[in-house]
Amino acid sequence: MLEEIYSNHFGKAAKVSLCVSDLLLHLNRTVYNERHERSVQEEQQLSERLIDYIEEHLEEELSLDRMVAEFFVSKYHIAHFFKDHIGMSVHQYVQKKRLEACREAIRNNNMKISEAYLLFGFKDYSEFYKAFRKEYGMSPKEWQETVMNIPEF
Repeated sequence: MLEEIYSNHFGKAAKVSLCVSDLLLHLNRTVYNERHERSVQEEQQLSERLIDYIEEHLEEELSLDRMVAEFFVSKYHIAHFFKDHIGMSVHQYVQKKRLEACREAIRNNNMKISEAYLLFGFKDYSEFYKAFRKEYGMSPKEWQETVMNIPEF
């Protein structure tokens, strides 16, 4: 590559400019990564805080925008964290946790289905019903009847 720079071939000026730009880009990336690299411990702490936050606020609106404001990280970072480490989107994770909370409230607290889905952030019954059926393969009522007929030990 150096011999091309010192020769008088056609495109020499463009080649020199590209090499300088490539060098500057490489240096900028190196400096940026050193200054902005998160440690494994910081990532672990963020993941625990995100998951705890979601579980503590299931009854509230849990949007990416709200999490960005709470944790001061980008939407991109949160979304990729969930995909890479949990294997699902933030929305899917929140919905799964809400469904679990509804089931627990119905089973352990004898809460009515109509109270549980509203308590844990579902806007209406049809949204809850579709999500429940998709997740568990039966309607909430069918699940409740099945669970209530199982004797406790």
